[in-house]
Amino acid sequence: MGRHVTLLRADGGMPQPIEPDEIVRALQRIGSPYVLAPDARADARLVDPTTPDDTEVMFLQAGELWASNPGPTLLALMLDLARELGARVRDDELQTYRTVGETYVHPDDIELLARLPQQAQAGPPRRATGALVPICIGALLGILLLLLRR
Repeated sequence: MGRHVTLLRADGGMPQPIEPDEIVRALQRIGSPYVLAPDARADARLVDPTTPDDTEVMFLQAGELWASNPGPTLLALMLDLARELGARVRDDELQTYRTVGETYVHPDDIELLARLPQQAQAGPPRRATGALVPICIGALLGILLLLLRR
């Protein structure tokens, strides 16, 4: 499962849709080669026509731009667009990006984050290795001793 990153805009916690023409103007202002293209699964998609593949692509859907597993370059573009559009970039763990490498919890997300189950906030489950390692070592030593007695 991938990381879902969304460029969203809100005013007082209320979503404010991002329009295609705003995106086009913002792309021009920042000098990005990305363009809006039709897409059967979303309202539109943003692609870089100078690259041969669609690995670094964003989708416009319901007034939000989103990408799945964006690399650092695409994430930086999303941050540039967010500044131009009066928006922010947030991942599926409700972390808002200040920069490509720095996140924080935005005030609009504090209540939402508090309602998430504790396990979802804590991240993926950790492996229990505390007692498992000594048990495995003991079992291997026991097998080794049995083999040596033969």
